[in-house]
Amino acid sequence: MAVTAAINAVREIESYNDGARRRGTVAAGTDIPKGSILKIASPNTFSQSDGTADFVAGVSSDDKEGDDPSTSIGVYGPGVYEFMASGAITAGDNVKTATSGIRNMVMTAGDLSTATGTIVGMAVTTATNAAVQVRMNL
Repeated sequence: MAVTAAINAVREIESYNDGARRRGTVAAGTDIPKGSILKIASPNTFSQSDGTADFVAGVSSDDKEGDDPSTSIGVYGPGVYEFMASGAITAGDNVKTATSGIRNMVMTAGDLSTATGTIVGMAVTTATNAAVQVRMNL
């Protein structure tokens, strides 16, 4: 069974550490499309992000099919990735995951002293409801 492509899939622009990725644990029976923002729920256990309260841990580098009995997935960390912007984002803005229930989109986090949600990274391009490049320093 093939995994359905991620809605608003994240695209790798430049990864650090020579493209190194780490392995993370996932639940068996879970579909996670390649290019999905991943959240971490417990030590080194990942699932697909779906909202603003997620602790973002990276981007999936592989498809994980639900009928695949493995419990591991490749995770990209630090680098520049292209996300879909929800609203207006200006280069230099800190960004966070978008509204709860919307996968793989980011929005401006506002002033860090009052920001809610987990900061994904800093925008390196400007966009409004379009592709925006973000430097993730996870």
